[in-house]
Amino acid sequence: MLGKEITIGGYLPGDSILHRLDARTKLLCFLTLLLVVLFSSRPHTLIAPILLSGVAMAASRLGWRVWINGLSRFRLMLVVTLLLNLFMDTDGAPIQFMGYVTPFSYEGLERSLFLAAKIALAVTISLALTFTTLPWDLVRGLEFFIRPLNSCGISTKETSMVLFLALRFVPLLQEEWRQLIEAQESRGIDFRSGGVSVRSRRLLSVFIPAIMMVFRKSEELSTAMIARGFRPGEERTEYVTLTFTWVDCCTMSVVMVAVCLSLVS
Repeated sequence: MLGKEITIGGYLPGDSILHRLDARTKLLCFLTLLLVVLFSSRPHTLIAPILLSGVAMAASRLGWRVWINGLSRFRLMLVVTLLLNLFMDTDGAPIQFMGYVTPFSYEGLERSLFLAAKIALAVTISLALTFTTLPWDLVRGLEFFIRPLNSCGISTKETSMVLFLALRFVPLLQEEWRQLIEAQESRGIDFRSGGVSVRSRRLLSVFIPAIMMVFRKSEELSTAMIARGFRPGEERTEYVTLTFTWVDCCTMSVVMVAVCLSLVS
């Protein structure tokens, strides 16, 4: 049941210290860690992101099953990335197994594992951000950082609204897709057996309903926004404003110091 309840990019309510942090603080800290992970070329530079990610997972108080389930959604991507990199990176001494010389190399295996670890860590950081931050708070925090673009004629409020709708639609469409799959399975269609071509043809039975569902949801959303007085380009007020506290300052300082120590070591 847990796997069906958790959606990719969905918010999980809680009252932890991570949930209460300002969205701008979480955006800045998690994006900093994400950049360090993606551009790191040496294993020791991942020490700070790994430790801080572990602290964030524990501080969220969501339970380890949530994180294991969230990472398991990306297991196919991790395996494919590992295998592709292993087959393509053949520089170095080949790996010998029981007298048989494999087409893989020790250096290629090391770099492939390092790349897979970077991707898994980046996914964990992204999940920590989306699990503990409301989509609207996340968008408002992003709007704060891109506000200088207003001087270039780019409406940051409209851009933020589009991003917010995209964030809200990801878990919504995922849930609708799951319900379509379950409805077709109750009618006798088996999506888990057969070859790739057979399963692809069976998925056509939900492809057209899924497209119609997207258009229907989009129309309902536009009608709801118009009914609530949304007018593009007009100034809007906020019921709850983002507040920066001393906890945010301490959190940001710890993250920046840890990242700097990891990079200079």
